[in-house]
This record gives sequence, C-alpha cells and structure tokens, in this order.
Amino acid sequence: MGGAVSAGEDNDDLIDNLRNAEYIKTDLVEDVFRAVDRGDYYQEELRENAYKDLAWKHGNIHLSAPCIYSEVMEALKLEPRMTFLNLGSGTGYLSTMVGLVIGPYGVNHGVECHPEVVEYSLQKLQNFKLKSKSLDKYDLCEPRFVVGNCLQLSSGKAVTVS
Repeated sequence: MGGAVSAGEDNDDLIDNLRNAEYIKTDLVEDVFRAVDRGDYYQEELRENAYKDLAWKHGNIHLSAPCIYSEVMEALKLEPRMTFLNLGSGTGYLSTMVGLVIGPYGVNHGVECHPEVVEYSLQKLQNFKLKSKSLDKYDLCEPRFVVGNCLQLSSGKAVTVS
C-alpha cells in the first residue's frame, strides 16, 4: 500500500506532499508528523527509502505507508487524555505520534508479537526522547510496548520487554 504521493527528500517534503494530496487535513496532524521524523524509524542503511509513500518491511520490522498513517491519525480525531491501543505496533512510529497528541494523561499501548521488534521500537522511542526538539512543545504519553499475540490477549499475561 502507499505510493499515493510522490517521494520527498526529507521528512518535511514528505509531509508537504501528504498535505498537498489532502491526506493530512488538520494542523495538529501535520505538526505531529513533522515532530516525528519517519527516517528515524528506519534502519540506518535503508533510510534512503524513508520519505517515500510506501510501506516498509525488513524481517519482522515494519512500517505502513505514510498516507495510511495520516488517514488513521485524521480519522481517530485524537484528543488529550485519550486511550490508544496499537495492535501490530511495529517500529513505534505511529504510537509515538499519537503519544504527542494524547499527552501525559493518556494511555498509549502497543502490542507486537515479535520480541526483537519490541526491542527495536524501544530503541527508537529512546532515541526520539533524547534528540527530539518537539518535547519542548508537547508532553509525550510514552508508549508502553509489550510482546503479545493480539488474537490471544489475556489480561496480565503479556511480557514487557525493557
């Protein structure tokens, strides 16, 4: 899926293209897309593809196409203090953007069936927290990523990787 908008050279180009194609409609969604650089969620050696409107998968690590994420973010009509559950949370990219909107009093969980992907998402979240200037503007509802099968969830039985 994806490929609905042309590729950009960087995150700002990608967001401009998504806005021009009307996938991103609101200023809030545009702001959080700009605040979370998609390239930072790619493996470094594959980063040249980060700003294309395409889904990406490398082993078990995965990202949906930016046009899909923008439609999701717009459709959810997120507000502070909301609860968000991301099944198949992958790299944590979407969960991080959502966390900027729902803020410190929200609830933000991601469930992923592959432990190495949860480890990857935790690394990416840590990198975001260390280097992002957007945390001066937003209070993050930090995603909590757990290993589990979303088709067989049982209260209290998911394993947290830390």
